[in-house]
Amino acid sequence: MTINGFQTLFYTLSFMVPGFILHTTLSMLVPQRGEHKELSFIRFLTLSCINYALWSWLIYLLIRHDFFIANPIYTAIVWWLIILVSPVLVGVIIAHFHCKETFRKALQRFGINPVHPIPTAWDYRFYETNKPVWVLVTMKDGSQVAGLFGSRSFASSEPGERDLYIQEVFRIDGDEPWQRVPESDGILILGDQIKHIEFWKEEEVEDDAE
Repeated sequence: MTINGFQTLFYTLSFMVPGFILHTTLSMLVPQRGEHKELSFIRFLTLSCINYALWSWLIYLLIRHDFFIANPIYTAIVWWLIILVSPVLVGVIIAHFHCKETFRKALQRFGINPVHPIPTAWDYRFYETNKPVWVLVTMKDGSQVAGLFGSRSFASSEPGERDLYIQEVFRIDGDEPWQRVPESDGILILGDQIKHIEFWKEEEVEDDAE
């Protein structure tokens, strides 16, 4: 049996694209561990199979039901939903359960302590930061930067680029309260210059992102 160009395109679309879309959706919502590029094909294929397994009953109807056989337009629409829309929805649902650590907690009830899905403490701390917090960054040279990490701040999730942007900078003067630096528009700190970061939660912190 030979496979022509159209068949190659069809099989690629059918068995790779759903997994790629699902994986991309998860990557946008949840920090992911780095992996070898050689494993990407297997990951996409596996996620595509999971997506098809969820809709196996509908796929059976598409193949066998007279309505879909007689109405190819509706068949095309359903396939479009299964291949392109469903992976996004499945990715969002998985990310939701991931945030709640549903699967991890369920396994722990049976005495199983799985490896945490978030790869690093850096990713975990900033991924969990959904409200403005005060931060005090100590640099390797001993200097310190204080500021407000809010919705306009950013912490890189790229393993090789752990840089940090703090939206508001405050001046530290001994034991005196921090003073906002006038007309400050934030500060960018390179990750390889950071020694450690301290965090403080404050109910009265106001995120003036707007």
